Amino acid sequence: MFRINDNKGFQITLDNGYMVSVQFGPGNYGSNYNLSMIDNMNKPMTALTAETALIDPEGNFVAYKEDDVQGHQTVSDVLELLNYANSL
Repeated sequence: MFRINDNKGFQITLDNGYMVSVQFGPGNYGSNYNLSMIDNMNKPMTALTAETALIDPEGNFVAYKEDDVQGHQTVSDVLELLNYANSL
């Protein structure tokens, strides 16, 4: 399942029930961290890096790379997390 989050990112729930969150809007730990939320509301977002999190089927954060939330992740990092989550 795919889900969009307030024009700031997305979540993917895999067949095994694990969810990967990828957020890259203002205030998220990525290249858009310092952008103004008010000035960028409802504008398309692009980013070089994003904030990610892995969530188990019960809705709990799963530590990945020794933290619940990973900041400044590249596209390759996001793909690595998706593949890891899919293997659980």
